[in-house]
Amino acid sequence: MNRAALKEDAKSILNSHFSFYFLLFLPAFILEVIGGIIFGINATDYLEPSDGVSTLITWIAALLAIGMSFVCLDAMREKLTYENPLQKSMFLFHNGDYFLGTLLISIIQYIFVILWSILLIVPGIIKSMAYSQSFFIYRDAIDHGEHISYTDAITRSRQMMDGHKWEYFVMGLSFIGWLILVSVTAGIAAIWVQPYMSLSFANYYNELSREQNAKDGHVEDHQAPTSEASENN
Repeated sequence: MNRAALKEDAKSILNSHFSFYFLLFLPAFILEVIGGIIFGINATDYLEPSDGVSTLITWIAALLAIGMSFVCLDAMREKLTYENPLQKSMFLFHNGDYFLGTLLISIIQYIFVILWSILLIVPGIIKSMAYSQSFFIYRDAIDHGEHISYTDAITRSRQMMDGHKWEYFVMGLSFIGWLILVSVTAGIAAIWVQPYMSLSFANYYNELSREQNAKDGHVEDHQAPTSEASENN
């Protein structure tokens, strides 16, 4: 898979619609700032009661990010209308199946990765990459009317990533320079970097699923409900 081409496509879409993606990711940025402030308070004043609030904010921000990655997937499939970005930022919460499935898959993944990490750190990292496509797989299955269990989504992700984990790892490493930029700008660069990464990884899944469908002899159909249609349900 051509990593540079995947990232270039993502960068082109982001630069063409930057104001949309800025507003799309704005709620997550705000939550991350609030979470950082609370973490700082905990670190300096040892306010234990706020630990739960910080954890809750982290989970909400993570769920928002997953929903935004679904919007990014629609963009890579040329199914996205660039309107109402703030409404689309809540994409995951507009569909009960998406929300519940994503939440439970997140919890199951977390448990699995922790269990593997008990053995050694490396197996935990490998498994996190193996499970990385679970959310996209679950979303596609729901959109196509397929009944899929949460563990099935994780299993399919593991199967899809067989032989691709190193490729995925290297793609993640290719963003290190951008993440350093985010760090040295006190997070300001994340306004551009976070959508760029989300679009790139959505594009990775899109291409990988195409390759798998072609290998399996399946006719690809991405005419399922888009983020725009789901908002109206």
